[in-house]
Amino acid sequence: MVLSAVAPLRAEARAGQTDGVFTGRGKVARGSSRADRDSNRRESERESARYEDEDLKPMIAGRTMREIESLEKQCFYEVNRQREGYGLALLEFSEELLEVARYYSKRMAEENFFSHVDPDGNTVRQRVTGAGISWRVVGENLAFASGYINPVAVSVNGWMESPGHRKNILDKGYSHTAIGAWISKDGTVYFTEIFLRR
Repeated sequence: MVLSAVAPLRAEARAGQTDGVFTGRGKVARGSSRADRDSNRRESERESARYEDEDLKPMIAGRTMREIESLEKQCFYEVNRQREGYGLALLEFSEELLEVARYYSKRMAEENFFSHVDPDGNTVRQRVTGAGISWRVVGENLAFASGYINPVAVSVNGWMESPGHRKNILDKGYSHTAIGAWISKDGTVYFTEIFLRR
């Protein structure tokens, strides 16, 4: 577990995951049936449909989808600002990664866990592959912040102070990213950033 110096941000890495970075080829598993892939796609479509006019509807603790989207955009901007400061190419935004990242932040917020491995034993590798996204290298940064006026600044600063998470942000090999956010009932903001090299 990696603890950031900026409390209460907490980020962790499990042994064998190298701070949430995986290498290899990612694609829909050959062993998964067409029915499994169709089921995953239908579930994703149901989740997307649920949010279609949500920016006007109240959410958990009075939050709106507009607020969540604003946090995601701010965090994306701040990560690219860090890269720009080191003379690195900016990461491109990936809509398909956003769905995976936001859903994972939502799960952590609602199921009360914080880990690169979900309660079903899946890592970012399985989550991205299960969404039908092809990849060569995939990485993940996680953060949560509670009680701060600017949870984005707290989270990005915490990532930059942690060697493994900083390495993900400043990796020249990554080309795409998305940051998904969710707000728990108690106001804690969860962030999941997924990095991708195709």
